[in-house]
Amino acid sequence: MAAISKPAGQNLALAVLTAYLSMLARQPLATKACTTATLNFLQEEIAQRCSGMRADEQRQAKPKSLVERVVNKRVLQFALYGLLISGPLNHFLYEILNKVFAGRAKTKLNMFLTILAQNVVISPILNTVFLAANAVIAGERSVERVAAVVKARLLGMMKVSWVVFPCVQLFAAKALPPLVWVPFFNAVAFTFGTYFNTQGKIRALQAKRAQEKDGKDE
Repeated sequence: MAAISKPAGQNLALAVLTAYLSMLARQPLATKACTTATLNFLQEEIAQRCSGMRADEQRQAKPKSLVERVVNKRVLQFALYGLLISGPLNHFLYEILNKVFAGRAKTKLNMFLTILAQNVVISPILNTVFLAANAVIAGERSVERVAAVVKARLLGMMKVSWVVFPCVQLFAAKALPPLVWVPFFNAVAFTFGTYFNTQGKIRALQAKRAQEKDGKDE
């Protein structure tokens, strides 16, 4: 019986995944940092365009060059944040968690404790840093204003995380080999991060327009 060949797209996806997992095994910190930088770049670019913020900024101030028309400074800042802060922080937090639970039997109790630690300790830290960095990149400079942004948005973000991510983590633990957990969690985090980033920009744009309208009425 002749072997059934896989579609070219499937072969390419498998080759890319294999190469990525190989890099992840050899250079975990650098690979995670570069991955986060790339995903942050895409996340911010999508959020700016989908929220209407990019079009609003271009109406108010015409880009001076082709580069500025294609990608703005905040997108690059967000990528640098992923490369230098978010990616390494995520790596080291999970390294600590893995060391805490290293050598323990894979019982339901230990699985529950691992997921609990991820959602009660690691997730709030990562989300707080994300919101603070997002506020700084958006133009906030005072500690009070950054703290206010974090306070206003963190609980809503955590509620969604506490509902969604335990299910995602249980699915990964039950259905996926540990080797592909990192790209799987990256894909899920990218999806939700893009959603929250877009929603935050929509609210900021609505508040800005409401303020401009009130100014005109006066």
